[in-house]
Amino acid sequence: MKKLRDPFPITDVYLLEMNAVDAATVTVGDLCERLTNDFDTGWGYGGSVKEFIDDFKKNDASKYNSISFGNGADGGYSVYIGVDAKNRIRKIFADATVAEYAQHPKDRQSYLSWWWDKEDYNDQFFGKLKENRIKLFDLNTKSGLIAVGDFGGPLRSLLGVDNDTLDENGDLNEIIKLDYFRKDGVFQNSIPIFSVKFSYGLINKPESSNFSSSVIHKELKPHQEPINYSYTELFNHQLDENCYPTKYIFEDYLEIKDENEHYKRWETNLKIKDNAKLSGEYISSRLPKAIQILKKQSKILFKENFKEGFKIRKKQFEDFIIGIIKDIEPQELDLPKFRKKTKKIEISDKKLEISTDILSAGVSELFDGYKFQNDIDFSLTKIIFPVNKGSYPVYLHCYDTKDSDGYENAYVKIVVEGIKGCYLNKSEKGKLIANKLNKESPYLRNAVDKKLKYAQIDKIDLRDSKSLKEIEKLKDIEQLVLANMKYIKDWTPLSKLKKLKHLHLDTCIIDWKTATSFFKNLYKLPNLERFTLNADSYLRSPPSDGFPKNLYPKKLKDFEIVVPKEVKDDKPKDEHVHHKGYAGSYDDLYFMHRILQVDDFPNFEKIKTFEKLRYYNYFTKNNQEGGVISRLVNGYTDFNTFKKLKKLKDIWIYGYDFKKAEELKNTSFLKVAKEILKHKKLRINGISEKTLKSL
Repeated sequence: MKKLRDPFPITDVYLLEMNAVDAATVTVGDLCERLTNDFDTGWGYGGSVKEFIDDFKKNDASKYNSISFGNGADGGYSVYIGVDAKNRIRKIFADATVAEYAQHPKDRQSYLSWWWDKEDYNDQFFGKLKENRIKLFDLNTKSGLIAVGDFGGPLRSLLGVDNDTLDENGDLNEIIKLDYFRKDGVFQNSIPIFSVKFSYGLINKPESSNFSSSVIHKELKPHQEPINYSYTELFNHQLDENCYPTKYIFEDYLEIKDENEHYKRWETNLKIKDNAKLSGEYISSRLPKAIQILKKQSKILFKENFKEGFKIRKKQFEDFIIGIIKDIEPQELDLPKFRKKTKKIEISDKKLEISTDILSAGVSELFDGYKFQNDIDFSLTKIIFPVNKGSYPVYLHCYDTKDSDGYENAYVKIVVEGIKGCYLNKSEKGKLIANKLNKESPYLRNAVDKKLKYAQIDKIDLRDSKSLKEIEKLKDIEQLVLANMKYIKDWTPLSKLKKLKHLHLDTCIIDWKTATSFFKNLYKLPNLERFTLNADSYLRSPPSDGFPKNLYPKKLKDFEIVVPKEVKDDKPKDEHVHHKGYAGSYDDLYFMHRILQVDDFPNFEKIKTFEKLRYYNYFTKNNQEGGVISRLVNGYTDFNTFKKLKKLKDIWIYGYDFKKAEELKNTSFLKVAKEILKHKKLRINGISEKTLKSL
């Protein structure tokens, strides 16, 4: 079968976030259109791929602009993204039928991509399984915001939903009719995507809302006329900070919550300044311009319905502001009385408060105060991508999985391709975010500006995943994790980190073609004391010819492979039950072929600062005592070099289990140990020279 060319090639696939679904439906579409031109379809878990393909090829979805895929089960449905070498997000992969409940750990700061994800989700559909790739429609996003979410989409409570199973008007409809935002029945890109309520009066705080307020006047009068004026500000990404009347009229009273101040993700970070005192004169003087700002806002939000929309919103705003002024102004008057002592009027305890409702506020994470966020992060059903306005093809990718009983099930992903104007990046705290522009990693910049001693850097931070140039900025770093670095040809930037003491590689690939550059620059680090990597990495030694004879690290004390518990606990079974070594069920010498042993380091014999040598003994069918024992017994290591390592005190051979030293009698392990002791006095696996020689 001829292989098709991928029109939007990607280099990496990353898990982005879990889409928390509580109504058995995964949706993908324009955030602002909110599924008003929707392909309502689905497929319950179970059934073969062929059945799925045959069923869906009968449908013509080309006239739609979003998809609601009913799957018959609530759960956590993963969302993945495909990026190119410049970290441009090119594809969105939204699980539609299998709930994986996959989430990143809360402390995650570096991210891995996996080649098999790319093969499963993407590459196979341009080869052997092209018939399982079904074109649905071209998603025309006029707002530039593509949303993946639950039934009804991220704005379902704010705007409401309307179908056979659930009919809600939405909270926005109580403020102004939703028809003002529709054209031919479809929501436009001016639809509000967040709402904030401003309230003035004696207000009881409902438990479901967040209130940020200040006491306007001290309470002196216990019994007051109940007053409650309110106005809901409507937020949209097309509005800049100069399009919000509440921002202007309350300018002297508003502030942004401190980053350390506690508030939940769905809350606004706007608040009233502590102990602020409203002035009727000040508010009154700003009302005319605030109305003009509201008019400007209304032209953007209502467009063809501007006159009607503005008339309604103007009355709502004037009623709110004039109500406040009428309540405040009499309290501000202190008029003299003829031949009478001036009487001080008691002042009320009414408050101006800002609140957002957990259900109906919309997507608060898109806004920082009144400003639309430059960096958009992701959480559960708030998975929104800022993209260039335009049209993007939407497909279903279908392949089979088998359950525990061996039954075939269709595994379906909703795929949006050809994304433009959206870059994957990391926040200051290392969380995944999206940017409209390819800008420097805030996580890396934060480490540089704060002169941090520790950081985790991956390909996302590099911006160009083929170049390490960005890490040169980490002048103060002492402990560095490099994650997901694969086939980097030039490791020169590593040698610039003069203060680095500990380098750890997490799932990196350094093959023999790139090993020379890696080790040359590793050895140039003047303060390197520890070099570690995880067992999922790949590290080979460089060709012996051409590597500088006199280049070696001056302070390196330890090299360690961090082997996961499941690999350590994976003991040989069946006819090999008495064999030694880690990874008993893996292919013979799988790990031995991935990562070199410490004495394979170039110029190993010249690294005089080693204090401990760690060897890793993996299972092999051909030697009962394990791969590294076989290696040491057969003379692959020159034990004479050990005596040159003046600071060497310990050798450990991991993956060779025993409880008592007596168990080592008549073993190859003991033979190796005694041979080593002829050249260097030290402890081996914690056993003293005296004990080993006595066996």
